[in-house]
Amino acid sequence: MCLFQTTQYQQRPFTLKNTFKACRFFALTTLFYCVTSHAENSEAKLGLAAPLSAFEEAKSLVFSDPYSSLPQYEVSRKHFDINGENVLLKHAQRTLSSNANFIELDTKHKLLQANGICFAGIWKMSQNRPYSGLFQAGIEVPIIVRASVSLSGTKQRDKRAFGIAIKLFPYAHSSLTENIFLMHSLGGTKTKHVANLPMTNEPALGELPPFSQLLTAYRLESDLEKADKAFSGKKANARFRPVSHLAAVKAGDANSRLAGHTEESTPKLSISMPTASKEIEIKPELEIKSEADTQAEIRGPHWLRAALRSDTPLVDKDDFRDELSLQHYPNQTLSWVLSAANFNDAGIDKAHWQEIGEIILTESVVSLTCDTKLHFNHPAIK
Repeated sequence: MCLFQTTQYQQRPFTLKNTFKACRFFALTTLFYCVTSHAENSEAKLGLAAPLSAFEEAKSLVFSDPYSSLPQYEVSRKHFDINGENVLLKHAQRTLSSNANFIELDTKHKLLQANGICFAGIWKMSQNRPYSGLFQAGIEVPIIVRASVSLSGTKQRDKRAFGIAIKLFPYAHSSLTENIFLMHSLGGTKTKHVANLPMTNEPALGELPPFSQLLTAYRLESDLEKADKAFSGKKANARFRPVSHLAAVKAGDANSRLAGHTEESTPKLSISMPTASKEIEIKPELEIKSEADTQAEIRGPHWLRAALRSDTPLVDKDDFRDELSLQHYPNQTLSWVLSAANFNDAGIDKAHWQEIGEIILTESVVSLTCDTKLHFNHPAIK
């Protein structure tokens, strides 16, 4: 038996030739490791390692072009028609039909809600309530919020119809979003602050608009109702925007939403259309549930209310966009408490409100993209 024989392999005596091969192998291995590490580090420095999420992409666009000073866009009926075309009605129909997160306007600015301020933050559910989807306790979803007033007046001396649009990003690997709208009143009110005005998805009528804008307000109401009837049919109610669709959302899973976002429903005017990632694999259900069973599992509120946290200091600024700028608030954070209520025949004034969570705003900007390109789809009433 050879001296170097073992039970597993035959060893070879060390020679100058073998030693050279071993050193060369070690050198090549070290070189490969160094090159690979350098490439990985270079990718990380160039930002190639991890692509931006849909929320991060949207936030980046919204915050990319801040104004140097606050604009004063005019909301007037003189902008509602161009060369005989009812542009206001077209925009209202697009708001109900387009699922795009960003659009390219064919006007210089929005025809209503023209002046606003945008935020990035979190939709956070903290209370156990009998609701499903994005209303369940423990849910945390990134959001982009736009606060605005309906007509031209942005100052404390103006009647301001204040409200917020909330864009939620609940789906993994998809830019599909869910949108809801809350307002204080349709006609507006003259008040020193807007931050502490409670908002709901069925706002009160409020005061009459300024006399100089009565015709503008009437035209807005007429065209918005016409667009709503086209999409919601007999259930149309321009004063009410549903929130119950959030109860059907399974956070992180866009499969349940793909059917409603076909190419036929995708307008060509969008800059960035929501599309489902190819990574999503739709698997057949092992057990086919009836529509009645599915509806029984989905339960959402009829009404939603947002109210400023009671311990939040009020900021005395003439323009509401200055008032809401987060630089003025403790920890540069602003929170609205969310409460929900079920339907009752007596109406929202008799609603039984239950706290369900809050929206926490952590960054703010007044920008061109916020005012002219960011788009929120109004859910139709079903």
